[in-house]
This record gives sequence, C-alpha cells and structure tokens, in this order.
Amino acid sequence: MKKYTIGMDVSTLIECENDGAKYYDKGEEKDLLSILKSYGTDMIRIRLWNNPYDEEGNPYGAGTCDLNYVMKLARRVKDMGLGFLLDIHYSDFWADPYKQFPPKEWQNYSFQELHDAVYNWTRYVLNTLIDAGLKPDMVQIGNEISFGMLWPQGRIEHKEWKPYDSNQYDDFCSLLRSGSSAVRSIDPSLPIIIHIERSFDKEYCQFYYSELIKQNVEFDIIGLSYYTYWHFGYDFLIDNMKAMWESFHKPMMIVEVTFAYTLEHFNSDPHAKPLAVHSQYIPESNYTVPYDMTIEGQKQFFEDLLYRLTTEVEGFMGIFDWEPGWIPTINGTWATWAALKYMHMEYDKPGNEWANQCLFDYQGNALPALEVFKKYSDLAKVDEEEE
Repeated sequence: MKKYTIGMDVSTLIECENDGAKYYDKGEEKDLLSILKSYGTDMIRIRLWNNPYDEEGNPYGAGTCDLNYVMKLARRVKDMGLGFLLDIHYSDFWADPYKQFPPKEWQNYSFQELHDAVYNWTRYVLNTLIDAGLKPDMVQIGNEISFGMLWPQGRIEHKEWKPYDSNQYDDFCSLLRSGSSAVRSIDPSLPIIIHIERSFDKEYCQFYYSELIKQNVEFDIIGLSYYTYWHFGYDFLIDNMKAMWESFHKPMMIVEVTFAYTLEHFNSDPHAKPLAVHSQYIPESNYTVPYDMTIEGQKQFFEDLLYRLTTEVEGFMGIFDWEPGWIPTINGTWATWAALKYMHMEYDKPGNEWANQCLFDYQGNALPALEVFKKYSDLAKVDEEEE
C-alpha cells in the first residue's frame, strides 16, 4: 500500500464522452483514465445519486450518476487497475453544505423510515456492486455534510446561525450510524469516510468530529474539501489538520480540491452560465494562496499544497482532484432544467461552470499540473520502498 493516495473524481466522464469530449496527452488522443493513471492516479472517486431524474424521466445532468451509471464507470476503473471510492450523497442530486435534499421517494418519511432507508439503500448499493465484482475500496457516507444531511430531519446548524448545541446532533448522528452500520454489516474492514467542507475552521471541526465520536458514529477517515477561493490559505488547512490528528488520530484525506488555470470563459455568449470561479476570486489578501489563475499558477498551487501536506501533516492519507476532465461540451451542464426545478433553483441556468478548473484545457489537452501529481505519486512509492 502506498503511503498516500493520489486520486481523481471523474464522475461526469461517461456523460462528457457521450457528448463528444476527447482527451489528449502530448497531442495523442487517449482514454482519460489511462492518462490519469500515467500521471500517478491510483484511485477514482465516483458520486452516487439515488434517482437523478424527474417524474417524466428527464435526467438531471452532471453525469446523472444513478447506480447503473456508477457501475459502468466503476467497471472501467476496475479494468484500469485503479481503486474506487464510492461517494454516496443520499440525495437525487447535488448534496453540499447548502443543499441536502432527501430523495424524492423519501421526502415524506418519518424519522424511523428515513433511518431505515439509509441503512437499506447503503446495503443494497454495496451488495449490488459486490455482486457485479465492483466492490469499492472506500465508502463515503454523505457528501459535504458539514451541516447535516437529509434535511430537515438530519439538519444541524452552524455556529454563525445559532450557538453550538450537541442536542441537535442526535438525529444526524443516528442517520450516520445507520449508514456506517450498513457498511460494517457488509464488510467490517471497508474504510468509511465522513466528509465535510469546513477545512479552514479548526473550532468547528473539533466540535463536529468530537460529537460524532461521542455519539458512536463509526468511521475511519476524515474527508475534507479544500477550495482556496472559499476556504482561505494553506495555513488554515494545515493547522486544522494538525489539530485533528492530535485530537482524533484518524487519517485525513482531501477528497475535493482544485484550482483554476484560466479566468477566460470558453463561451463568448454573454448569457452563458458564468464560471463558478472568475475574476472576483483573484487573490487579494493573506486569506488566499497568492497564485494567478493561469496554467503556471495552477501547477504551483498543487506543488506547494502537496509539499505541505506530505511534509507537515502526520496522518495525511491522500488527495482527490475534483472533476479534472469536466471540459466544455455541447450539452454539458451542472444541472438541467429538470434538476433546477428539483433544487427549487429555477432562477438559475444550465451550463458548465467548472471547465476552467479542470486539469485539461478547453480542447482536452492535459495541463502541466498533472506532472505534480505524478511527482508526488512517485514520492509515495519511494517512501513505501524505504519503509
């Protein structure tokens, strides 16, 4: 086993390919997974949504990652000899700190029914994957569940909204225990990740994971998102991870991270969906990392981040770049109109808002930042051989 994992989340890959995406390394067209593996990737993260379609069967987009889709992609991952991290959202579409919608089928459930649904869905998914020869190497229970999951019943509040209150964690932790116990019932040795995005907030992380441990939520790995535009500079992240290692002695993974390589939109249409990261995020203070959003800046961001993680953080277990191959395609979108309705976001619009944060340019050419991942993958192997 390598000292740490170099991973990528490519959940949109099949949808991108079906919509015409092609990928190139040094001018030669290749399969994306093959390119990533050649640059040191050893594990792929894939998100799972329960039922990402509306009542008429219209897909939600962004991969429309139902179980059948996950199985197709996981098959390719396994055939490529790569590990597989299953990211269970417990939602029909995006689950993040500000969106934790229950699946449509679960929306009128009592708490006990919801508790049972988490357990039964988790077991069903894992058994289906295992029966198909697609057993995950790790399982993530919930996605960016900083403020709970399956709202409103599993919601917890942030300190900015109300004081810390351990009582509000009772139902949330009960739902987490349901998911983790389902995993343990399938395979007690299968690593479980609990993932939040408050990577900059040491006080919150200490309270959050302490409460989970106090309430007997079984998990093995702390998962964090780190986007410097929203989570500030390296010092906040590193200090938090050091403190968590001291408090909990659980390995930690950055399960989502990336950095933009351009601020130029791929679409000249002024009505196009804006990029999620654009000129307003140009670093201005010590609270962000001081790199331009250029090809060179992207590479330096990862170089410095991985150096600090691998040299300063005891317990660092791995890193996953988020959606390195989500390049522009004709129909590529973070959400279809059907999905926007599901999220009560009809005011927004479809489109690819992530393409400038990929590890491939708008034409699908591999960017130099991939060389950094290769370097640190090789260093992990050297460290392993010396042990």
